[in-house]
Amino acid sequence: MTDQMQTYEGMFLMDAGQPDFEAASAPVRNILTRYVGEMLAFKLWDERRLAYEIKGRKRGMYILAYFKADPQMIVEIERDCRLDERILRSMLLRRETLTEAEINAEPPITSGRREDRYDDERGFGQDDDDDRRRPPRRRRDEVEAPSDDETGVSTDEDSED
Repeated sequence: MTDQMQTYEGMFLMDAGQPDFEAASAPVRNILTRYVGEMLAFKLWDERRLAYEIKGRKRGMYILAYFKADPQMIVEIERDCRLDERILRSMLLRRETLTEAEINAEPPITSGRREDRYDDERGFGQDDDDDRRRPPRRRRDEVEAPSDDETGVSTDEDSED
């Protein structure tokens, strides 16, 4: 079994409603400990507002895991992830090469980089997740047509000498 071990990267999306990382990551950790030969890394990657609701959730906690496992066990891991209602989504990828720097890379949540929020320069505050207001759109019949003077178009009456 050890000679068939492959290195994998797993990204798991969990409900962000659980404030404690250990409690929130327990379902993933339990599944992986059953099937994985060696856990290389297991960490919180980020917590973000989702682009669309998944199982009624608007925010998600992403957990990143690197591990070594028998390729035949990956099907079992994916199956258990689909069956566990606490895991919203999962993705497992086989990694041919994986450096120590990639495993120990700092996740966005600890680096201070937040891609899902607008900064103050763009007009929205750090905590404005759902309060992004746009000015109301004007209907076509409300838009005034520019006059000839504004468009710079000359008419035949202007060109008479």
